[in-house]
Amino acid sequence: MVQRLSIVSSKGGAGKTTVAILLAGEYALRGKRVLMIDADNRQNLSEWWKLSHDKDNVPANIDLVAASTQGGVEQALGMANHDIVIMDSPGVDSVIANTIIRNSDVVLSPVQANQDEIRPVGQAAENTADIAEDQGRTIPHGVVVTRIALTARSLEAYRFIRPFVAALREAGYPSTLLQTELTERNCYREIRNGYGTLQMLDLTEPVKKGRIEVSALLDEI
Repeated sequence: MVQRLSIVSSKGGAGKTTVAILLAGEYALRGKRVLMIDADNRQNLSEWWKLSHDKDNVPANIDLVAASTQGGVEQALGMANHDIVIMDSPGVDSVIANTIIRNSDVVLSPVQANQDEIRPVGQAAENTADIAEDQGRTIPHGVVVTRIALTARSLEAYRFIRPFVAALREAGYPSTLLQTELTERNCYREIRNGYGTLQMLDLTEPVKKGRIEVSALLDEI
């Protein structure tokens, strides 16, 4: 049975595309057939895909479809013959974003140590809970802390993330703060330039650390 995972945030630049690529690469490494759906109007996933083709770094076990409309998303889902579907949602609240949530088994929201990044997590939690209630089911909502540098942990916004997600749970939202954080790494940025997935890079020490991190994140999910 296909598992459908979506990356949702109404804040552009939150790290949705990077999270999608990292998880897709890890699923593919574990032998899963992955379909990625790029529904973000900025088309960052599609650009990564094109660059990877241009540089002959096409990931195995991964396909990508761009879908700019609600119908396009539904059509892509209907034709999926994969183990995993990963959907990169628009960076704004929209009908397309709601369609993606409605067709998700798990919703993930990336968040950075910034107040502007934290508020959209609450909106994603609310939208996910409302849609799940309409459907008569529970859609788990995971919060992934991204782009963490050593200095970020001293920021007030970073310290606010954990109690914020705890407050969401107390309010009845199915939100969970994942314990694995994605560190700010050059190798995560490098793959966006057409080098396929993290799992395709030479196993340098930074790449090894990144792969351990991403594997731990997927195990949590």
